[in-house]
Parts: sequence; C-alpha cells; structure tokens
Amino acid sequence: MTDLKSGLAAGASIDRGQLEADIVERRRRLAELMERSGFEALVVASEANAFYLTGYETTFFGNKSKPFCVILAPPHDPVVVCHVGEVTSVELDAIATKVHPYVGPDVLTPDGHVQIDYQQPAADAVADVLADLGVGSIGLEMTWHFMPGFTPHAMDRLRERFQGEVMDASGVIWGARRIKSEWEIGQMKLAAQVADRAHQTFVETASVGMTERELNRLIRLASYQHGAEKIGYSGLIAGIDRAPLGGPSDRVWEKGQMLFVDICLQLGGGYFADFNRVYASSTPTGRQVEAYAEVVDGLERGRGLLRAGLSISELASTMIGDADTIYARVGHGLGLEMPEPPSLSPQDESTLSAGEVICIEPNLHAPGVGWLVSEEEVVIREDGYELISPSFPTELEIIG
Repeated sequence: MTDLKSGLAAGASIDRGQLEADIVERRRRLAELMERSGFEALVVASEANAFYLTGYETTFFGNKSKPFCVILAPPHDPVVVCHVGEVTSVELDAIATKVHPYVGPDVLTPDGHVQIDYQQPAADAVADVLADLGVGSIGLEMTWHFMPGFTPHAMDRLRERFQGEVMDASGVIWGARRIKSEWEIGQMKLAAQVADRAHQTFVETASVGMTERELNRLIRLASYQHGAEKIGYSGLIAGIDRAPLGGPSDRVWEKGQMLFVDICLQLGGGYFADFNRVYASSTPTGRQVEAYAEVVDGLERGRGLLRAGLSISELASTMIGDADTIYARVGHGLGLEMPEPPSLSPQDESTLSAGEVICIEPNLHAPGVGWLVSEEEVVIREDGYELISPSFPTELEIIG
C-alpha cells in the first residue's frame, strides 16, 4: 500500500511547457469558433473553463462569494478578473494573461438584511474590461450544465452595464473542449492509473461489516494516497437494492450482499478519471452472476461499434438493449468536468468525433439482484477506440 509521501509525489506536477503549447492552440481554436458565431469576447466564470483558458489552478472556487472570471477577446491576451487578494498568484501561475482586480465589498440590503457583496464589484470590473477592449458582443456560459460563479443578481448587473449583444457561448465552448488534445488524453490516462490503484487498495482494505460511510472513506483515502488532487464524488452502495446515486449512509455491508464502488477523481490540472467496480461478498448466486454478465455484455456490444462517425443514438440503443436503466443514458463525456457532453442517449442523433473521451456505462436493474453498472473510459479514434481506463472485470470478484 502506497505511503502518504509517495502518493503526494505521484500527483504533484504537470509539464508546464506542454500545457502552455496546448493552451495556445485552445485559444486559437476558440477564436475561430467565436468569429464564426459572431461574438467578439468570451466571458467565463466557471472553474473548468477558467483553467482551460489560462492553465491557472486555484482552490478559491470553493469560496462562493468572490467570482473569478476570464475574458477572451482575440487578438488580445485573456484578462483575468479576480479579487485583489489573488492577483499575485494569477500573475505567477496563469499562462500569458493580464489581470484586472476588483476590491469591494458593496453593502446590499435587498431583503432588509445587510449583505456584504463582492459579486457586484466583480461584475462591474468585467464590464469595465469589456468597455476598455471596445467589444460590442459577448458570449456567456448559459446552457448545458455550466454553473458560473456569478449570482443571478451579479449577472443582471453585468447585462445592465454592458450595452452590447449578449449570446450563449456554450456551444462554442463545447465545440472546442469536446475534442481532446493528446496532452489532455495523457493527463486522463494518468488519472485513470491513480483511480485503478485506488480501487486495488480498496479491495485490500474493505471488509464485510463496514458501513457505507467507512467504505466511502476507504476509497477516498486510497485515492489521495495514490496521488489524487481532488475527489469529484464517490459512490458506495451496499446491497445495490437502490440505484447508484446518493449516500453514503450508516447501512452495513452484509455477507451475501453485492457492493457498488465508484470513484471520480482529479489530478493536478483538473482532468477526471471515472469508473466503477461491483463486488460480491460471498460466492455469488446464479442470478447475480447472470445480471453481472448482462452489464459486461452491454460494454462489449458498445465497444464493438466505437469509431469516429458513429451515431450516438445507435451506440446508446445497442448498449441499452432491453435493459431498464436508471439514467436514461449509458455514458457521457469526460475531461475537465464530470460529466461532459455528449450524453450517450438514444435521443442524441449526433455522431462521435475522433479525440472525444467518453465513459461507456451500461446500467440496468435486475429483479432479485438490484442495480448494476459497468464503466470504462475510451478515447474515440478514426478507426476505432483506445481504452484509457482498465477494462471492466468480466468476472464478478469476491472481496470482504
């Protein structure tokens, strides 16, 4: 089992030179997409998009009161709008950016109670930068699942101050981000290796009689020991009689029950790994073996189709078959966020492109057994696919 010091070293650094080259290419590609879509500046205030444009990592997105924004207005260098307390860190660590600080706070009393507000000063600072740049149209993160750091109140303030055209830039952003560079794919391979080692350490330490909370701490601790920077989420379901969402609870994992274990982790740089395992705690019943084989078969059917140009609807329908699926999809994109587009749903008639990283994730409800999920990460190639994560085990493993 990896000790703490070696785990810290495993996830400690990334190649800044390669990241810088990648970011230059990202900005060039986005500039082309922005020009085609008819807006002059892109304004983002979400963690993944801020890193995507600047290479700057910060834990301060955990502080919901002080927005962190990036303005991309080609041919100018991006401008970071952040609280004055973070300026020095941005200047040291962001790649080829300018910084425009805000101070604040403003004092608001919208409901009769005093609110100390940094959101409006941040929105005013963004509006000031846009005015200095002389842009007449901007794109904002408005759809898919982007959750910018601005409150609706601050967004209203920005719209009030900026008198130009405001457009939804979500499609443009995903047009760039869905296709991963080889550097990004390499980062995701490293993350998958860490997740694999975490699953292996979990197997060595988990035992029947532990609660879901105790088991959850085990998989999280193993992830950090092997080099994870952050945990997106972890899922532990003892008994699998409920769908693999929610928890953990104080329920005890009992002999005879199956166990669902999922880990979604990030290394430095923010790229995710996400795949699960399902275990038995004693010799499985014939029905348990059959149900497990069904989700393995779903993976094999999906893998047999994977290639650039494949219809997502065809892929999803093939993996679902006759299964009763809780998610109404059988996978999703993966990268700086979890999930990313596409959702592998029969309703999506678009096609896969070379360079997309997706999780193929058949899931089903087996009467008398419960909810089962199998999951692998793959990168789409022109003539097939490349497996990023370890293969999902074809045989049900007994632990505990």
